Amino acid sequence: MTKTNTIKYIFFMLPVIGIRILANAVDILNQGVSEVGGSKFNYSVIDVGLNERRIEVVHAKEKYDGSLAETSFRDRHLQVFGMVAGLIKGSCQNGVSSLGKVTISRDPEQDEDQDAEHPQYFIWEYSCK
Repeated sequence: MTKTNTIKYIFFMLPVIGIRILANAVDILNQGVSEVGGSKFNYSVIDVGLNERRIEVVHAKEKYDGSLAETSFRDRHLQVFGMVAGLIKGSCQNGVSSLGKVTISRDPEQDEDQDAEHPQYFIWEYSCK
């Protein structure tokens, strides 16, 4: 990894680390590791109020691995969003009543990603029934 890439990675990870620290200060309902297309993601489901939740999903490495790294940028986002949606569905015993704000590290429609580096994190707010 070049010095420039190392610096970019450090500056990218600082907000993610901050998010993880804040997550530790709240009620974590569930956390674990999920895999899609050979790439592993760490996730935490956080209780933010009465039936209100937030899921934070962070890719475990700097770059994607396996078949996920070989797909198009848009298709990678769709696969990861599908995985996150499945985690959300599984975290609500009586179903999901609404999906809220989504934060991702990159916009799939605006950015090129030749090196299979992004998205690295997803944060999705939602409500359970």
